[in-house]
Amino acid sequence: MIDHIEHDNQLHLQRFKNHSPHPSYIAGFIDGDGCVFIRKISDGYQSGISITQSRTNILRIIRYHFGGSITSSSNRNNKSNDLMDETTSYYHKHNIRNQYNLLIRSNEFTLLLNYIKNQMVIKKEQIVCLKEFLKMVNLQNRGEEKEEIYKKCADYNKKILKNNICFQNITIEYIAGLFDAEGCFYICLHKLTKMYISITQKNNPLVLEYISKLLGFGNIDGEQKFKIYKKEDCLKFIQLIKEHLIVKYNQACAFETFLKTTEKHVKEEMYLICNREKHEIELFTDLNQNTSGKEGYLETVRLRCLKEQICKEINLKQIYREKSEKMKGEGNHNFGKAFSEETRKKMSDSIRDAKGGVSDEVILNVRKLIENGHANIEIQKMINLPRHTVTRIKNGHIVCRNEEKKEKISLTQTENNLSKRKILTDEIIDVIEKLNKKWKPNKILEYLVEKRSRDNIPNTITIDIVKNIKRNLINGKPVIYESELSTDGYKYYEIIVNDFAKMIV
Repeated sequence: MIDHIEHDNQLHLQRFKNHSPHPSYIAGFIDGDGCVFIRKISDGYQSGISITQSRTNILRIIRYHFGGSITSSSNRNNKSNDLMDETTSYYHKHNIRNQYNLLIRSNEFTLLLNYIKNQMVIKKEQIVCLKEFLKMVNLQNRGEEKEEIYKKCADYNKKILKNNICFQNITIEYIAGLFDAEGCFYICLHKLTKMYISITQKNNPLVLEYISKLLGFGNIDGEQKFKIYKKEDCLKFIQLIKEHLIVKYNQACAFETFLKTTEKHVKEEMYLICNREKHEIELFTDLNQNTSGKEGYLETVRLRCLKEQICKEINLKQIYREKSEKMKGEGNHNFGKAFSEETRKKMSDSIRDAKGGVSDEVILNVRKLIENGHANIEIQKMINLPRHTVTRIKNGHIVCRNEEKKEKISLTQTENNLSKRKILTDEIIDVIEKLNKKWKPNKILEYLVEKRSRDNIPNTITIDIVKNIKRNLINGKPVIYESELSTDGYKYYEIIVNDFAKMIV
């Protein structure tokens, strides 16, 4: 029986190995069975997100993508066979199941916070508190502010919300997450025609009323439960949420079969499956692992660090751009301050006598940057040169005045493409990342325009440019050339392109 549970857990983990569950699904699950907390400890405060479940499939999937550790609050070593009712071959409803807790603390929960922050419905204010607390968690002399946020979060956790519920965030994915946490497939053994689907949310019944209106079926009973009785409505509900379910996925499949069949023995078998899933005891031993079980999270962190490193390299252009401005000549009022008269004369002579309109000093500078591993586009921005000029220096077609010049050749197609491009390489990286998150081209364009506006860069990006990047990715065409990036930068580009290819398959 333990092997059966572990096999099932691995199947669910494989379902979500390449992509995490939808953010709205996770938000719904946390709203149902999660806790967003800030609490006092002996030497300060502790903050985090925790989820408690009797089955570890959902906990392991979230840990894989967002970190954290799994602990047990009731690690029983009972033999599974001793817990089974041999006369009926299903777990007795009064068996006490082991409880497992996924805890993601402040040193890891940033990734999860950013993933779900705009999808929360019930615990949105607690998430806001957590983000505010994170800003000052390691700062000294902020005791009063920390105490205020702590009290505010604790207060929100006690309240029955009426005005702060974000109904606009309720989607099918959110309902699936809430159902996996608080839902139930009920079948009466002695009267197989009696069955229903329900979701419990006693503290926030308005959420259930909104779900009923959104779906167009189901009703709220006196116990503040959302219930669906009609067979056709139950089937509709399962079809809407089944692909997103994890904890109750097997129950959904069995309940769907139960509704569609007329064979009594099949109905009884589906009842046993549902009941077993509800009461089966899992013995999970992979607890408190430091790295094992969260490889996806660690890889995401590694890629983010790599991207930050690439962005820092790109930002070096600012330093070289300022230097380039100082080298433009006497027309620049800073020139006299930066260079002596003798240096100025040597530079003027060098520029005047250089072949191809590029000074020997610039040519040597470009070569040095190339040797140091800088990509052509980086050099272009650093010293304010046309990219095709950088390429021609790299290829030996522009040389110093005391060197032999190679035969002049026309620009390659790649060089032509780069000289006409109106979007920066780091912006193309942004486009691919947003496409991997299923952003629409219009939304990506708005993001890029806003980003340029913040950086005081004139906008040259159009919706056609974004769509062309997407079209080329779909057709397997390169959108960034290897010469444009450092070795690590190009590896990162290949990773996100491969992620896009997997997504469209």
